[in-house]
Amino acid sequence: MVQESSEATFLVIQRTNFVERMTIRFLKQPSVRKIKLDKFGAYAIKQMEFQRNVNQISEAMSEHFGEDAEPALPRLMKFLEILEVHDWIIWDDEEEK
Repeated sequence: MVQESSEATFLVIQRTNFVERMTIRFLKQPSVRKIKLDKFGAYAIKQMEFQRNVNQISEAMSEHFGEDAEPALPRLMKFLEILEVHDWIIWDDEEEK
């Protein structure tokens, strides 16, 4: 889930594993984790909502941000790698038809 405010865009992640649920319940921790995104991360997340592939997102970033986004593909790949390591995204293996 993406949450936008006038100052920043946040990626909102539910805390659902057993240990997190216990800390929420007994230590009164927040039930969600808010990750502040920079302008490139926020744009990439918005593009993912349209179910675009990595290449399409990279090209859209280059068009939208111009020279500021370069190197767009390595930057996007690192961002996706971080999301994947934390299990915040699930890859769709289907080929385009």
